[in-house]
Amino acid sequence: MNFEWDDLRIFLEVHRTRRPSQAAKRLKSSHTTIARRLKSLQDKLGLTLFEPTKDGMVLSEFGQSILSHAEQMERSANAISDLASRVNGLGKQKIRVGAPDGFGNAVLSHILPKLITSNPAMEVDLVPLPIAHKLWRRDVDIAISLDRPARGPLVMRKLMDYDLRIYAGPKFFDNRTRPTQREDLRAYPFIGYVEELLYTDELHFNNILMSGLQVVYRGSTVKAQFDAVMGNVGLGVLPCYMARDTALEPVMAQDITFSRTYWMSYLEENRHLAPIQNASEFIFDATRELSAIFKY
Repeated sequence: MNFEWDDLRIFLEVHRTRRPSQAAKRLKSSHTTIARRLKSLQDKLGLTLFEPTKDGMVLSEFGQSILSHAEQMERSANAISDLASRVNGLGKQKIRVGAPDGFGNAVLSHILPKLITSNPAMEVDLVPLPIAHKLWRRDVDIAISLDRPARGPLVMRKLMDYDLRIYAGPKFFDNRTRPTQREDLRAYPFIGYVEELLYTDELHFNNILMSGLQVVYRGSTVKAQFDAVMGNVGLGVLPCYMARDTALEPVMAQDITFSRTYWMSYLEENRHLAPIQNASEFIFDATRELSAIFKY
């Protein structure tokens, strides 16, 4: 039986995305081509690889039985490509880094360009961390997250603890008195997250503060909340590294404190690949050099 490795790449991407259209985007191909190649592979094998469901394409019994073999072939292909790049010095080392919007926009967007200037062979994608990202699904190669990754075939590393405080805009207290105790906060408008879009309980700051706060504006990103606080719309809990060197005023900063942790993780099977090694070490070292900005 004769089939091409690219056909198995298509098989793996359809499995990971559950949709040929999404697999086509990731493989930089067309939906028509992906569907045709997948059908051709199934015809050659004489067996069905996927079953259609309301949630997309899921592996058939036979598809499940060959999954580990296809993944091993992928690992071998990646290792050969990585070794060839190291030996001949040719080719690009491509990496995709996913991070929460605050850390991605305020920190990684400033340090990752330096990775490329110091290593011209690198190509880097910086993307918002998907709410339901899966490293095994290859949404990203390196994930920065607030929740410690679940146990599994992952390399995980504590990246940085960071502080958060309640902040007010530069004119928020022009016609208001400042709070002196926690109960006073009920009298002020607050900024918060869109609750149904929260991807981790680590960010449920208003609920942690107290029940019954007047939340007048909700944003799905910390940048949206930062802008609302800066615009004097209400009080909001923000990372200190974003509020530093701005006109924002900390509120009850000694009495009400928050601290969270960023974790970095990637697949165990990729730990020896040069792009993963280079990018993860660079992110870790560069973030640690900035450690002072993460503290109040």
